[in-house]
Amino acid sequence: MQETVSLRDLFSYSSLPVILLFTFLLLCIILFLITQYMKKRPKKLVIVPAKNIYEIKQKYFIKLDQLTLQVQNKTISNRNAYQLLSSIIRNFIYDVTGIRVQNYSLAEIESLNISFLTDLVKEYYDPEFAKESGGNILTSIERTRGVIQLWK
Repeated sequence: MQETVSLRDLFSYSSLPVILLFTFLLLCIILFLITQYMKKRPKKLVIVPAKNIYEIKQKYFIKLDQLTLQVQNKTISNRNAYQLLSSIIRNFIYDVTGIRVQNYSLAEIESLNISFLTDLVKEYYDPEFAKESGGNILTSIERTRGVIQLWK
């Protein structure tokens, strides 16, 4: 009994999988390049019109007053107070500039060149993330209030 094996020619297979793979890789590279370009673009500050800035400030002063009351009544822990304070200043910056700093790391905030925001977030980091949360929350609240008050 004799068996014969016949091999197919190289180009007798479908070229569709190769084309699809090449297209997929090309799309991945293009997507990667676009995301890298978007990350490197400088972020622009967009200042809210003057008539709205007063209302925005008042909104955040109320939030700071509520936080102060919670701290004085000891209904909130020091760590949670610092987390809420960080959220307040980040949301304020978003409301007045349009930059979504709510989820930015400290390095990303530093790249914005908004020095007072960087200083405040640095001040919040240790009490927020340390094993033993320290810091003077009332002083930090007043510093945050001052930054909001001086914003133009």
